[in-house]
Amino acid sequence: MREATRNEIVRLRYAGASQRAIALQLGIDRKSVNRVLKEHQGARAGEAESERPRRASLLDPYADRIAQLLERYPDLTAVRLHEELRRLGFEGRYGIVKEHMRVIRPHPPKAPVQRFETGPGVQAQRECPELR
Repeated sequence: MREATRNEIVRLRYAGASQRAIALQLGIDRKSVNRVLKEHQGARAGEAESERPRRASLLDPYADRIAQLLERYPDLTAVRLHEELRRLGFEGRYGIVKEHMRVIRPHPPKAPVQRFETGPGVQAQRECPELR
């Protein structure tokens, strides 16, 4: 939802319109109007936005074993880790393991390439007479 729509909802509410009337006028769901008004009231009261709790992962029971394997084999690939976890009873797919590996072991950014510039006429290609 755009910021302009949120502002319009709050403006209409302060003008005395009901939530149902606001929803009809703007063509949005009443629950959306209610959510925006609750967020606005919370922001005015100085309440901090609450974060959702993290969902449990299929890899959570294997976190200690993953840490041990990565400590022992720092260059362990996601494919090999997935194979090891399957032996231990892990039923998840390879993609979950691959994403987890990206999070716990991010790749360093690539070093920038230094360009080589020459002045006009300094560097040129010439024909090789042997290839004629």
